[in-house]
Amino acid sequence: MSLTIEKQISESIGRSSQALVSFRKDWNVDTVGSALALAHLLEAAGKKVDVVADGFAATKRIGFLTGTDRITSELKQLRQFVISLDLSHAKVDELTYHLEGDRLNFRLTPKNGQFRDRDVTARQTDFRYDLIFTVGTPDLGSLGRTFDDNSDLFYQVPLVNIDHSPDNLGYGNVNFVDITATSCAELVHRLYVSSENTVTHDGDTATMLLGGIIDSTRSFRTTNVTPRTLDTAAELVAAGGRRDEIVQHLYKIRTLSTLKLWGRALARLKYDPEIRMAWSLLVRQDFIHSGSTQDCLPDVMDELMANASEAEISGLIYEQDGVGGAPGGICALITSERQSNVMSLVSDLKPTGHRRMARICFPGIGLQEAEGLVLASIRRSMGRPNARPQAELGKSPNIVNASSNLTDGTKGVTTTTAPIDEPKKMTGWPTSNSRIS
Repeated sequence: MSLTIEKQISESIGRSSQALVSFRKDWNVDTVGSALALAHLLEAAGKKVDVVADGFAATKRIGFLTGTDRITSELKQLRQFVISLDLSHAKVDELTYHLEGDRLNFRLTPKNGQFRDRDVTARQTDFRYDLIFTVGTPDLGSLGRTFDDNSDLFYQVPLVNIDHSPDNLGYGNVNFVDITATSCAELVHRLYVSSENTVTHDGDTATMLLGGIIDSTRSFRTTNVTPRTLDTAAELVAAGGRRDEIVQHLYKIRTLSTLKLWGRALARLKYDPEIRMAWSLLVRQDFIHSGSTQDCLPDVMDELMANASEAEISGLIYEQDGVGGAPGGICALITSERQSNVMSLVSDLKPTGHRRMARICFPGIGLQEAEGLVLASIRRSMGRPNARPQAELGKSPNIVNASSNLTDGTKGVTTTTAPIDEPKKMTGWPTSNSRIS
């Protein structure tokens, strides 16, 4: 009888001594929480574990997760280089070394006889990791430099691929990919269950996985929530998962700068009833005048979804500054509670992200042109290529740029004019349970 996938993973863990856990560069709450809970499971089984993600930096939003400080941003010291000397013909009396430019020279003085060139050999040791886990990562390229700079590691060491996305390429030696699951957290919880109580949850690991489920399902509001999801969540709460703390960090804490940025987005909110999409536009001055950064955008998206109840799809199209002297450009974030895979809505624009949040960047074009491309892509994906916006959720003031005036020419949409630093009075406000931190 063939082994279950959980049993295959258990046996792989049993054969290992040191494991690497990694996840995609554009991570979300689920990937981080699941990776940390998986690391705990491996350590409870007596394994050494490192958690690595390219460029990782913890945000306030994941403040409820314990252990984020253990996640490093790069792999180091994967192998040792061994120089061997055959001592069968002569013994060493003295060994010294010194640098000569870019060369490290070793000097060995024999007690008797002499050493020959053929007495010296050199080799690399095996990789210090003998098992790799990737979490919520559709392909190896999504790991960024973690993979790009260490590709031999990923091709030579057994790899377990844990994901719930239909976009996953099944690149692992063992692929624990279940597209009926709402999150990676559900799958990692199954590994805990399959351990037959040899590894159990504590309050921290239960909170890690419960947070992944709550974030992936937008607090159980998405259409892919199943009875199994609810059973898993109930088990995690019973194991000590701190639901109130999770909700506080994910949905209730909003900084003043985030609320100001949300106000500017709300003042330009548009709605297309044909494709049930609400979206808004933000320019650089919005970030400057609100004192916010692009790190605030996921929170603004959450408020947009919470307050635009008619919408099934939400989007933000915004100007971003360049990095490291590079020119800036236009980017868009698209999310949905109803669509099973939002990436498929804009697939022709080559998005990055995951099935709940897609990100597209457009170098060298303006805000309105990017808006048109995003809407056209979504309309085509939904079989409504000729749909046009017919209504608004709050009138849109012209977006005034330092170098040009950006006006809305979309048929059927009324626009009003307001200075960029004095936005029109808003027709709505963030959810009442938000607070300023």
